[in-house]
Amino acid sequence: MCEQQSAQQFSRCDALCDPDHLGCRSDCLERRADDAFACSFLPVPALQGSVALPILEQGKPAALNATLDAAELAVVEAADQRAIALRSRPVRLWTGSPEAAITVRQLQYAFRFGVPLDIREFAQDDGRLEFYGDIARRVASLLVAETSLKWRNSEPQQGEFRFDLADAELAWAESLGFDVKAHVLLWGNDPPLASGSGTPDWLRAKFPDESLSASAKAELRELIRGQIERVVSRYSGRIDVWEVTNEMLNPLTDWFAVRLGQEIVDDVFHWARQADPGAELVYNEWINDIFTGLGGPDAVAVRDRILDLKARGVPVDAVGQQGHFAPGLVNVGIDAGLDQRTRIDDYAGALDTLAETGLPIHITEVTFAAPDDPEQRAAQAEAIMRVWWGHPAVEEIIFWNFWNPLGPRSRLNLGVYGDDGNLTRHGEAILSLLNDRWRTQLEGVTDSQGSIELRATFGDYVAQWDSSEGPRHLYFSIPAGEGEMDVVAVSVSGSAD
Repeated sequence: MCEQQSAQQFSRCDALCDPDHLGCRSDCLERRADDAFACSFLPVPALQGSVALPILEQGKPAALNATLDAAELAVVEAADQRAIALRSRPVRLWTGSPEAAITVRQLQYAFRFGVPLDIREFAQDDGRLEFYGDIARRVASLLVAETSLKWRNSEPQQGEFRFDLADAELAWAESLGFDVKAHVLLWGNDPPLASGSGTPDWLRAKFPDESLSASAKAELRELIRGQIERVVSRYSGRIDVWEVTNEMLNPLTDWFAVRLGQEIVDDVFHWARQADPGAELVYNEWINDIFTGLGGPDAVAVRDRILDLKARGVPVDAVGQQGHFAPGLVNVGIDAGLDQRTRIDDYAGALDTLAETGLPIHITEVTFAAPDDPEQRAAQAEAIMRVWWGHPAVEEIIFWNFWNPLGPRSRLNLGVYGDDGNLTRHGEAILSLLNDRWRTQLEGVTDSQGSIELRATFGDYVAQWDSSEGPRHLYFSIPAGEGEMDVVAVSVSGSAD
């Protein structure tokens, strides 16, 4: 009945439009979109002609059985089963062309995959930025401003504000259609780790002592407040997601916490919310469940901290969990053995613990440095990716060092793409998931009613088929939801670009 009502509403709307005017029909479709989604009925204009379909690297799956034990494999298989309902839904596509050859390709995921950008790494105009954009768009819809909006870079000297790097990164991201996330507003790395810190040298020099007077604390708080308000408000409406704090529970990065206490976290989240009420605000932290050998918080400590913040009304929208899978010493620049790895079942338990916050989980800064053996590393990467994909709280995965030469610790061959621009072995395993196992692709023939059924991963699609009047194509999106969705091709004038 819902589908019939939607069809009748569309027909009435259509009667008021010039049938040869694509803009009129598109406006009609847009005005009906909410009702159509509510009853899982989506009319979409079918355009004349054919389009070039994307050609995707297929990668190569890892041999999980050779690396993981039975308990770990069971966790991965359970995640796979959850992912079916979590990330996809049944769809019937109605073309109006019976027994016609049809091709359906998923163009982009609704799930957020992201990569970072530090545009300073492309200072030489040698084609590397164009290459990076090409490989990034194959995988990601989200770009992370990796360093340009850290306090150290946006105010290198007190009162000297610099946004040229961030502006260039946003312009590049927007030109390619990326959404943008920023990393990070408040991060207190201590020397000798300050080279990558978000804390400017002048601020450290101004407040060298851990014990501050009341007036010095007030001055430091006002400097932080000014920084948050200035940066967040400047990019309101352009940056959708902010990692507000980073590693606040880690003893190696506690510069702000030891001077102002953990309550400074409450302040910066409130200030960020006031500066851009529409932005998503993230509390980013590592967990020693995967960072072995360096102490710091485990998943339980992070969960409890987030629950405490929520109970006091602090506007935390998501939990960021750093995804560096390596011995902890590697992540502070010290060589360490890479023969160990994170157990998949142990990690899945830690992920469940973080989900007890009731907030979405962003998997940030993902690198796979261990195990050292390429095949075992590929198995580790694929298994963890499948656990994330099958977890209801995980809504985002950010690949750090996406192309190996960029970013720290490149000697460990961390990238999805290697120094030569080709996929690494664990990159092959990741791409086999993104472009084969999870991405919906269909070659088939419509039935006698001109329809075809498929199970579609949430995201954006193109379909093209042969009709009696020649080739036709349409673009459509499958939103998250349960139950079958009907996508109905509606004849309308137009042609392929």
